[in-house]
Amino acid sequence: MVEGPTAKAYAVRIENRLKGEVIRRLYAKSRRLHVSPSLAIGKMVTGAESLGKNIVVRLEELAIRLHLMMYGSIHLYELGEPLLKPEAMVRLILEGEGSKLVAYNAPIVELDLYERLMTRLKAGLGPDPLRPDWDFEKALRRLRGFKGKVGVALLDQQVIAGLGNILRNEILFRAEVHPERQVRSLSLDEVCRLIEEAKRLSEEFLARKLRGERIAPLLKVYNRQRQPCPRCGYPIKLYFQEPIKRKTFVCERCQR
Repeated sequence: MVEGPTAKAYAVRIENRLKGEVIRRLYAKSRRLHVSPSLAIGKMVTGAESLGKNIVVRLEELAIRLHLMMYGSIHLYELGEPLLKPEAMVRLILEGEGSKLVAYNAPIVELDLYERLMTRLKAGLGPDPLRPDWDFEKALRRLRGFKGKVGVALLDQQVIAGLGNILRNEILFRAEVHPERQVRSLSLDEVCRLIEEAKRLSEEFLARKLRGERIAPLLKVYNRQRQPCPRCGYPIKLYFQEPIKRKTFVCERCQR
């Protein structure tokens, strides 16, 4: 699953490559075309941004939203350059004057008016730690108001947008909080630590992705089952947390 830092890195690369280009062709295989694709022809790419795990490419007053879910990907090509993957996998082609964006296997491709699309997205998402409008206090209210386990809360996109399973596990470890704790049992200090780590680690993931580096050196517990905890040496445990059934890595000694 694409997490917030990956979506943001895609948006940065798209903006760097396509901003200022005028759209010559738009192909979209989608049922979420709320305006005619023909309206995009002749529009200029004015920017790209991410909101949670969503990538939004702005074409003046229009916008394209992409959500890559588990298996989607985006490639940027020069015009005339052959595609790297089969055409059957193509869900979007956005062709400018010198470059083109191709999205493969993207489950969500949406075309709409920019303001309408962003209003709809923001209504269903919590604050995003990688956006300029990040709101710590709102994240604090959303997390403290969640009814259930903290390990479940961190995957709820209405609490903090953009967190996926890798970030969830690493945030909990760094904050020394056990994923099975009920949110109502957390102290204010513990909740603040979780939110601070969510922002810090999201930024660290993003920085590595923008430099073309792997995030593996940042991982303390993810996919490290049975290996010693880097903090205390106790073996890392792997289990699937209910009810979300997601891989969960925990140090039973450090995380309380």
